[in-house]
Amino acid sequence: MTRVPTIRVRVPPEGDAPHRGTLSIGEWSIPCTIGAGGLVQASLKREGDKRSPIGVFPLRYGFFDSTAFPDMPRDLRFPFVPLSSDMIWEEEGGHYNRLVFAEGTERADERLQRTRRERLFDVIIPIGFNDSVVESGRGSALFIHAASSDGSGTAGCVGIPREHLVEFLRRLEPGMLIDIGSAQPDEPVRVNEEDGPLESVRFSGLRSGPKLIVIGAVHGNEPCGPNAILRAISDCRAGSLSIRRGEVTFVPVANLKAYRQRTREGDRNLNRDLRERTLAEVYEDRIGNRICSLLREHDVLLDLHSFKSRGEPFVFAGPSDNSGDVEPFRHAQAEAAFAARLGVPVVMHGWLNVYDRFVKEKARLGFKSVISEGVGTTEFMRFSGGYGVTLECGEHDDPHAAEVGYNAIVNALAHLGLIEAPAPQASVKRAIQIVDYFLCENDGDRLEGPWNTGAAISAGEIIVRRANGKTVVAPEAGFIVFPNTNAKPGDGLCYFGVESPRAFGAE
Repeated sequence: MTRVPTIRVRVPPEGDAPHRGTLSIGEWSIPCTIGAGGLVQASLKREGDKRSPIGVFPLRYGFFDSTAFPDMPRDLRFPFVPLSSDMIWEEEGGHYNRLVFAEGTERADERLQRTRRERLFDVIIPIGFNDSVVESGRGSALFIHAASSDGSGTAGCVGIPREHLVEFLRRLEPGMLIDIGSAQPDEPVRVNEEDGPLESVRFSGLRSGPKLIVIGAVHGNEPCGPNAILRAISDCRAGSLSIRRGEVTFVPVANLKAYRQRTREGDRNLNRDLRERTLAEVYEDRIGNRICSLLREHDVLLDLHSFKSRGEPFVFAGPSDNSGDVEPFRHAQAEAAFAARLGVPVVMHGWLNVYDRFVKEKARLGFKSVISEGVGTTEFMRFSGGYGVTLECGEHDDPHAAEVGYNAIVNALAHLGLIEAPAPQASVKRAIQIVDYFLCENDGDRLEGPWNTGAAISAGEIIVRRANGKTVVAPEAGFIVFPNTNAKPGDGLCYFGVESPRAFGAE
């Protein structure tokens, strides 16, 4: 598997110069500077504290001053665009931590004069911190740029010695990450995600109440969960979200290996076949054991996800109360009320029973599969005696998805009574019950249309066109769920849903 190229910045945990560290790309290593105040947890970073946030952040593009740096290499792989005199990075107001164009040149010229006295900003690469869901006051204008000649600390940026700047630029690659942290005195600088811990942050009210767990990045290429959860943690610490009763546990990144790689999975899909394993064979098995243990400690789960294709956010809920063999359940009413108050208009249900039929059909056709592959965090939570939902917040790279996730967290806390806030109203406009599936049986089987999840389809409309030319049509009016345009034999082409008879939103 191709690994995402990463710049590693490591600062000794002790010493007289908390701003001096080492920057490495692979085996290449140079000295660097960071914030004059040293490192700080990303959630505690504040404007003007002169500290650099700990964490892994994206590097998307860079700027260069063509007048001050006429020798800027033009054959770089990393994207750079020229700076203009009216460009500024907003540090206050409604465009906080955004590149804006000043109205008139006086303000821009003053900024340029201040930042270019030592030509520190001839080249800048913005660090993707606090820019997905921007929070005013949490830190702005963090860049990689040239270090001061005296090696002094920055205002929070990462400084590169000028003599190494061109070589550094040539080593940059599109899609690069920067990993900023503290170096352990007796360990290598590199982080081994195989041994990375599962971080959880818990807030306990002083009165009894339900125990909620909120999980993000079960799939590593879904950033909305971590972004929303880190914002909620910061607000809990600051007191703007004050937990008065019960408990909430936040797990920002469930799958650290996949998250660092920016891939859906590390060794396998963590949200399939989730169970406690005595002999853990791969990374997701090991981390899955810890997640299962956490789920057992809680009453309610909110698992934040996102999706690849276009579509509106939706909640995935569980079955009606039943004593069946597949997914017995007794909290359907409480779970439905919870799902309906997370702020999104669509809820779906009916997954595991249809998946059970799907697995049996695969076996009949000679494809290997087991029902446990349909078990993820929410199914395990119900198995453990609680209830929980998956919230699909939007598209992977849509910054608004994190806002959907954060609002859902606040609504969940209010609905369960963990914070003192008005009870949220039900927002569900449509409920879809999954009732059937369409299996890819042979190479060449394909979906007839370019649908997204939730797309409406008429009775008799062609859904699947088989490799032999035969077609499969919708048995009744309904909805496409989880379309798979890259399905291989044995995969699901899509699931099929209808208007649900269940009432979501009733207490």
